[in-house]
Amino acid sequence: MAVVDAILEPYVNAATLEEAERALDRLAGRAELPVLLGDLYDELAGQAADEDEHVLAVQLQRKAIAAGCRQPFVAREMLGWYLLKAGATDEGEAVFRELCDERPYDSGVRITLGHARSDAGLQAAALEALNEALAVAKRRGFQKEIDRARIERWAEREHVGLEPDEDDLLAPEPKPLSQSHAFALAVAWFPPDQRAVALEHWPDLADDFADPARYARRLEGNLRDLARGLGQHPAVAPIDIAALLAWAESEGYDPASGEARSVYAAELFKAGRVLPWPPSRNDGCWCESGQKYKRCCGAG
Repeated sequence: MAVVDAILEPYVNAATLEEAERALDRLAGRAELPVLLGDLYDELAGQAADEDEHVLAVQLQRKAIAAGCRQPFVAREMLGWYLLKAGATDEGEAVFRELCDERPYDSGVRITLGHARSDAGLQAAALEALNEALAVAKRRGFQKEIDRARIERWAEREHVGLEPDEDDLLAPEPKPLSQSHAFALAVAWFPPDQRAVALEHWPDLADDFADPARYARRLEGNLRDLARGLGQHPAVAPIDIAALLAWAESEGYDPASGEARSVYAAELFKAGRVLPWPPSRNDGCWCESGQKYKRCCGAG
């Protein structure tokens, strides 16, 4: 990590967003920075958006996607959001149409579209997206998704001064995000003996599992990022597919969603059914490669 820290020093010490962008541009192609470079562009795009530099945020987000950040779908959602905020409405809407076409049963992306439109001052269009999100959630039939869509739709309708309708009255009161810290303390992980079963249920995981070493490195990066952000060590939550499916059915979650896996990982953490991280350097690696941690995921 010391080598990476030294490489990133010009970026860290940059006085402006533009200087930070140029510092990252100079690092393109560095073998020491796979994925990390995309995440840094993504982080910088968020900072630009926070400073209302939305044209710059769009530019940086495009670079994040091109560099290969860890969460490409979310990065594309944010690109669409920044485009709407920058006034590039047609282009932003095109990004979201593509995302919705890719995930026709995902109410979450339609909720994000509703938020993005609302943030860009497009309230009528925001309500259209949130109405669609609720319709999609109802077709799926997962109560947690329906509740979330109702809550988000209710908030927007209240914001524009509409009287409550039947779905607004059925929306549960939003719960405080008291468990968000618990979510962050555990990272969901599919162990090798669960991956074939996982693929039977969710074929879109094939890219993640195609290169087991890359999959483990990505999770290791997530764990290190969380450790820096939380100031304490997170844990690895091994996912048993049968247990996840049973839990999701009982709790009203879609087991295919990232949200469900994050919440389930938090439940495993609270139950003490997680792997401590990081292992000692000479212990076996958490990823079950058979190598010592220092020779495997701990080598980065």
